[in-house]
Amino acid sequence: MATSPPTQETFDKLLLCLHPDRERAGEEYEFLRLKLLEYFRLRACLSAEDLADEVLNRLAKKITEGEDIRDISRYCYGLARWVWIEYLNRPGAKNEPLDETVIPGFTPPDSLIREEREACFQHCLQKLAAGEQELIYEYCEHKNQPYHNTRREMAKRRQLTLVALRLRVCRIKDKLKVSFATCLEKGLPKLK
Repeated sequence: MATSPPTQETFDKLLLCLHPDRERAGEEYEFLRLKLLEYFRLRACLSAEDLADEVLNRLAKKITEGEDIRDISRYCYGLARWVWIEYLNRPGAKNEPLDETVIPGFTPPDSLIREEREACFQHCLQKLAAGEQELIYEYCEHKNQPYHNTRREMAKRRQLTLVALRLRVCRIKDKLKVSFATCLEKGLPKLK
């Protein structure tokens, strides 16, 4: 079952597939490894680290062999499933009883979280109609002025009452929240 560890050249190819910037690729690699650890720990596996490393070794090998991988995360989860099945079929595979398993919290690096959230938020803003985008930007930007004065002026310009303006913004924000939550859950759509 054990795939040999990747050579430096193979590992460099893997990092390049993760991200062109080597430092960012290292962060992506660590993020992927943490997700794999979480995957195996949730299955009460005592060899989670070994299995995560095995998945990454196989991924590096496939990349070196020229495999066309469109979505590395999904591909890794597919490999993880196969590695898990192979592990379970081995004699002497050890798992912890689920009630005794301590699952450490998973926290990806702050920079990745911030970047992902910002990218999702910008994507969701772009999906709004132009008038809705403009309204949200204007409503939230105050330029060192008291916001209630700014919003009264906004309502007046748009021939709305202040309550009607707040309701309209509230509806747009609700739409934005749903879109943002979906984006964070499913990830940004891939550009073609």
